[in-house]
Amino acid sequence: MRKARIKYLIGSFSLLVIICFLIFTGCLNGPEKEIVAKVNGEEISQEELDEYLKLIYLYWPDYQTAFSEEGQVEALKQEVLWFLIENRILDQEVKKIGLEVNEEEIKKNSQESRDELIKNIYSSEDEFVSRLQELDLQETALQIIFRDAHLRELLYTHIGKDVTEKDARQFVEENPAFLERSPYVHAFHILVETEEEAKEVIQLLKEGADFVELGRERSKDNYVELGPISPEDSLDPIFLEAAFALEPGEISLPVETSFGFHVIKITEKEEAKTLTFEEVYDEAMEMSKQMLFEEHFEQLMKDTPIETF
Repeated sequence: MRKARIKYLIGSFSLLVIICFLIFTGCLNGPEKEIVAKVNGEEISQEELDEYLKLIYLYWPDYQTAFSEEGQVEALKQEVLWFLIENRILDQEVKKIGLEVNEEEIKKNSQESRDELIKNIYSSEDEFVSRLQELDLQETALQIIFRDAHLRELLYTHIGKDVTEKDARQFVEENPAFLERSPYVHAFHILVETEEEAKEVIQLLKEGADFVELGRERSKDNYVELGPISPEDSLDPIFLEAAFALEPGEISLPVETSFGFHVIKITEKEEAKTLTFEEVYDEAMEMSKQMLFEEHFEQLMKDTPIETF
């Protein structure tokens, strides 16, 4: 009887040792996390990669069908992976320098983006929530995008604070074309199938119809307002010639291109000109900051140990 009890205790003890070993080695904690990259020894998991991919599908639903083939999905995943690597480097650099992250600003921007998504892409709150569920995505994931943008802005501001007017002048001297401005017009258009439809549109405009509202009703092109366009833009040459022949406030006759018949209106017009340094000062300062930031980040990428799996 005593021997049986000792045998039982030894067996129980052995089982306890095995359980402790399993717990210690992680065998009882579910499947091991799959790692897709390491940045300075810091891991990026497959789960993080998948989550960011889902965010892309949330913001651009068409991507999910456009990138449906296996090769396309893998190419997109590789692009997202390197984006995550860059953002991890940003995060590490911001922490190293000791820059303060504004969590409230990140949440605010995330909430505003959520509202814009519902307004512009999803027709209702319910449809938005349904899409989140379909993607198996938590709402808090939206903050990932704005955290990345916030970190980039923090580092950009930190690096750019040392840029001076001398740097901006040097940039302009090395890039004299920066002072040259192409002509441009701020253009609107309504695109229809036939010349008769175009003439009808012109008549309605003469009678007082609002160009943008009428365009939303009649135009085949979703973009009624094209914004600033220049002769260098990749638009139909016939369209460009007709747009630049107009004066602000003037409406064209029907303009035929391979897309159909356009009715064009411009609201602003600028001729080609050469600016002074004082006129481009703010832009030159920003370009100098951008160049300094890119140089700094490129060096970070070179200096940071990166492993992909």
